[in-house]
Amino acid sequence: MKKITTLITACICAIASNAQTMTIGECIAAGISCNLGVENARIGIKKGHTTVSQSRARLLPTIYGIAQMTGYLKSPVNVTTGTLLGSDFPDDPTWQTIKSTRYNSNAGIQLTMPIYNQTLTAAIGVARTLEAICSLTYEKAVEDLTVQIGKVYYMAQVSREQIRLTDLNIDRMDELCEITEALYEQGLVMEVDLNRVRINRKMLKSEREVQHTLHEQQLNMLRFIMDKPAGTPIEVTALNDSIIPLSPDAATSQLPELLLAEKQKELIERRIKTVRAGFLPSLSLTGYAGGVGYNEKMSQIADHWRGNCHIGVTLRIPLFEARSKSMQLRQYRHEATQAANSAELLRKQIDKDYANATLQMSRNMEIAHTHEECRRQAEDVYGVPEEQYKSCIASMTSLLHDDMQLRTAQSAHLQAIGQCKLAQLDLLKLSGRLDLLSEQ
Repeated sequence: MKKITTLITACICAIASNAQTMTIGECIAAGISCNLGVENARIGIKKGHTTVSQSRARLLPTIYGIAQMTGYLKSPVNVTTGTLLGSDFPDDPTWQTIKSTRYNSNAGIQLTMPIYNQTLTAAIGVARTLEAICSLTYEKAVEDLTVQIGKVYYMAQVSREQIRLTDLNIDRMDELCEITEALYEQGLVMEVDLNRVRINRKMLKSEREVQHTLHEQQLNMLRFIMDKPAGTPIEVTALNDSIIPLSPDAATSQLPELLLAEKQKELIERRIKTVRAGFLPSLSLTGYAGGVGYNEKMSQIADHWRGNCHIGVTLRIPLFEARSKSMQLRQYRHEATQAANSAELLRKQIDKDYANATLQMSRNMEIAHTHEECRRQAEDVYGVPEEQYKSCIASMTSLLHDDMQLRTAQSAHLQAIGQCKLAQLDLLKLSGRLDLLSEQ
C-alpha cells in the first residue's frame, strides 16, 4: 500500500512538473478566446449587424418580375364613349361596348420604392438598439466569464498552497517520527507516543491526497471554462497574499447589466415609436414595364402583344385598425414602466452589493492579519516543545497538540487570504476594473 501511494504521488508530481503554469490573465484571455458561451455572444453581435442591414434594406427599391395568365369565365367587355369611336358604330353614341378576348397574358417588371414611411425608419432604430443590446450581452458574458475564472483560479491557488504546507507538515512529521523511533529504541519514550506520531503522519498523507483531488477538480473546472481538453496539463501560479488597493469609490454606472437595463427600456420606447408610426400615411413610388397579349383559346399563344408601362405614386392612409395599435401601445407603456423600475432596482441593488463588498473586504483583511499573527505565534510556540521533546523534556501530547494548533492556524490563514481575494474580485467587478486581473 505504501508503494502504491508513493507511485501515485510520484505520478502526480511528474504531471505537475510538466504542466503549463498559467497566470490569471492568461486564463482569462484563453477563456475569452475559446469559451463557447462567449463565442455565442460574439455571434449575437454579428446577428445584430445583420438585423440593422436587413432593416436598412427595406428602404431600397424592390424589383419583381411578373408573369400572369388570366382566363375569364365570361368574356370581358370594355365600355367607352361613342365620341372616341366615331360615327362608324351604329350603337348608342353615349356608351359603346367592346368585347375583349377570353384569355390574356401579362408579363413585365414592377418596381416599388418607399418615399416616406416612418414605420420603416422607426424599425431601423429598433434594430440599432438590438445591435447595442447584443454588444452589451457580449460584454456581460466576458465579465461573467472573468469573474468565474477569477473565483476558480483563486480557489486553486489556495488549494495549491495548502498542498505545499501539508507537504512541509509531512516532512516535519517524518523527522519527528524518526526522532521518536530513535528515542523509543533507547527506551526514552513509550510505544504509544510512537504510534501517535505515525497516526498523525498517516492522517496528513491522507489529507494531502484529498487536497490533490480537490486541486485537480479545480483545474478541471478551469480547463472546462477555457474549453481545453480534459487531459491538458496546466497549473496556477503560487498564491500571492498581496491585495490590489482600491479607492473607496462607488459602484460604476457603466456595468454591462446596468447598460443592458437602460437599453431594454430604450428598446421599448423605440417600439412605441414604431407603433405610432403606423398611424401615419406612407408614400411610395411604383413603376411597371411589360406587355399584354390576347388570345381566344388557352391553347393558343398570344401573337399580338401591346405595351403596358406606367409610373405612379401610392399613398396609403390608415383609417381603421380596430384599436389593435392602441392596445399594443398600452401594452408597451406598461412594459416601459416595468423596465424603468427594473433598471432603478438593479442600480440600488448594485450600490448595496458594493457597500457590502467594501465592508466584507475590510473585515476579511482584518481577519487575514489576525490569522497571520496567529500562524506566526503558532510557529513560535511549536518550536519550543519541539526542541524540548528532542531533549526528552516535553511530552508527546503537548507537542502534537501544538502541531495541531499550527496546522489549524495555517489553514485558517489560507482561507482568510482566499476570502480576501474573492471579496477583492467582487469589488473589481462592481467598480468596473476587472481589466486589472489581465495584468496579473
